[in-house]
Amino acid sequence: MKAVAIIGYKDSGKTTVAETLIRLLKQKGFRVAALKHAHGGITLYNDDSSRLFKAGADYVVALSEKESLEIKGKPPLFWQYLSTMRSYDYLVVEGFKNTFPGARIVVARSVEEARALTSSLVIAYTGKIAEVAMGGELNAPIINISKEPEKLLDIVMQKAFEPPPGLDCGFCKFKSCIALAEAISRGEATLSECTVLKSRVSLRVDGEPVELNPFVQDVFKNVTLGLISTLKGVSSNPRKIELSLSL
Repeated sequence: MKAVAIIGYKDSGKTTVAETLIRLLKQKGFRVAALKHAHGGITLYNDDSSRLFKAGADYVVALSEKESLEIKGKPPLFWQYLSTMRSYDYLVVEGFKNTFPGARIVVARSVEEARALTSSLVIAYTGKIAEVAMGGELNAPIINISKEPEKLLDIVMQKAFEPPPGLDCGFCKFKSCIALAEAISRGEATLSECTVLKSRVSLRVDGEPVELNPFVQDVFKNVTLGLISTLKGVSSNPRKIELSLSL
């Protein structure tokens, strides 16, 4: 990677120069990343950072003294983000009503809206529906979050669970991550039945995790063991193999 910094005082035109350079580099067919020092803090789609992205940068990072913001032209898939966030205690997801394989809270304005989003994965309802609906009309509690936020928190702490990866590889007996999540929510299955998450083979490409279905896991394992077995001084029964490849 070759790098250059555009420096100067505030309002000197640094971003304009950076925009121009990014456009020229992209015209030459190069992959371009941009790193912006946000002195005054970061707002969503910081104006200058957004300008660099619109200029054609493939990847933009804005850094301030307290936070960072990433803008990617080709973001990872949903399941890739799920994989990178598993080290946190809780993940709060907004949206993905048709694809998120885990516990859900429905925010609705009416019983009709709530019923349209009802599934066995719903653990609570909230929003304006709390002002118009009576308990028992739906399959989960209706919580007025402005009056009893702690009650909603309690439900989350009791009923939320670690979700399947969202890869939908089809190798487990449930055939989809949503179906496995529904079984977990009913107490009929555990996450240990996910063939992807119990894998002993892990792969990261350019820092991004890549979930592997059982067939691909076996290919990686067998090919690597086959190559290792031809090397002198290497155990014939290794317990752990680490391989890093730079291209």
